[in-house]
Amino acid sequence: MRADSHASGGRGRRVLGVPSERATRRDLVAAAVIVVVMAVVAATVLLSGSAARSQFGPADDEQPVYGPAVERPASLRPLWSHASEGTGAPLTTKGNLVTLDADGTLVGRDAGSGEQRWTYSHAGRFCAATFYADVLAAAFQGAAGCSDVTALDPTTQQYTSTRQSAFSDGMELTSTWRHALASGPDRLEIWRDDLVRTVEYGSVEAPQEADMQPRAGCTLGTADLTDDRFAVAERCPGDDSARLTLAETVPEDSRKPEEIASDTTGADDLWIIDVSDDGVLALTSRDGAWAVEWFTAPRQYSPVLRLDSEPAMKPGVPTLSADETQARWYDGASTHAFRTDTGQHSWTAGGTTGPGMTGGWSPDPEVRTARDWVLIPVAGGFGLLDHDTGFETLRLGATGTSGGGVTGLAQIGDILYERRAGQIHAYKLLT
Repeated sequence: MRADSHASGGRGRRVLGVPSERATRRDLVAAAVIVVVMAVVAATVLLSGSAARSQFGPADDEQPVYGPAVERPASLRPLWSHASEGTGAPLTTKGNLVTLDADGTLVGRDAGSGEQRWTYSHAGRFCAATFYADVLAAAFQGAAGCSDVTALDPTTQQYTSTRQSAFSDGMELTSTWRHALASGPDRLEIWRDDLVRTVEYGSVEAPQEADMQPRAGCTLGTADLTDDRFAVAERCPGDDSARLTLAETVPEDSRKPEEIASDTTGADDLWIIDVSDDGVLALTSRDGAWAVEWFTAPRQYSPVLRLDSEPAMKPGVPTLSADETQARWYDGASTHAFRTDTGQHSWTAGGTTGPGMTGGWSPDPEVRTARDWVLIPVAGGFGLLDHDTGFETLRLGATGTSGGGVTGLAQIGDILYERRAGQIHAYKLLT
């Protein structure tokens, strides 16, 4: 409620009989002591925390920001290659390709030239990283698993926030534009763009938080999120099949998950492909039969794609890609596309080596453009496919596109990045 400016004691009026405030010597001494104590505490936190164990070598200038190129490419021109650890789609920001050195150092490179612009290193082993809400969040091994997380603004070259919390030794990071989901075998967390935790789910060691979690002793599998809900596949003691849990992304209390639904599915195993506010798309195994199924609730599901046999590669961060209307999964031999609002199977492209990339798409909602084509890696190059039908309109050749593992693709402006066999290769998209 706004105070009435005409009320007694309002701004501009002096209340009679009350002396004005005056600082005494004792007040000044007390204030000085408080300032010193606060400085010591801040220094202690800094020296014992994640920032003291890291080193950030910023660029000389702010890094540029590029919008996505939207026109269908007619050909490619190879530019350069850099070695990089990691799997899946190359890590990109709006202006930098980020490579990972063997020692765990993140290197921000100019989008076009590939030249080094900034570096970030940490004393612990690198765990995972994701770019969302204009910050790059990177997790490293700390005192309690993948516990040390730092967020950087790669454009302005500034630290934005840090967090430390107990986690498992393994972590996968995925994100929307507003939230990041960190998952491991025994717990998951969801963070805002300032790294403030909105959800902790699974194993919580703090005794004062007993009975806050809905179940104990579960093993967590794949997980995904929207800004409203997240889903996680899990196996829990006493359950006779794989469990699917849906819960709020931003509950009232971050320590107490707010479940939308949670139940066993009857499936022997389950891997999440995509989560939307309409349902969950997942690969399931039921008595030796494999299928992609659409779940509107854990016990309400229907098959949308039946598979002849067990796929060589299951859904996970390296084998998945998506935009707001389409989710794609690479099964080790073919790439399957599905609608995110209904789960409907849209198309399958055979002979691929990765889940592909939606052309002209950006994770930032403010710069999203029309998406009418998909680039899919194949042996010897890339297939240019119609987004909705999967019809291949052009085959783009590229030298040396071979190597084991999953091929990941990313884009900044009119530059295409391809990750394969420990290298990231850059190409100019020519129209």
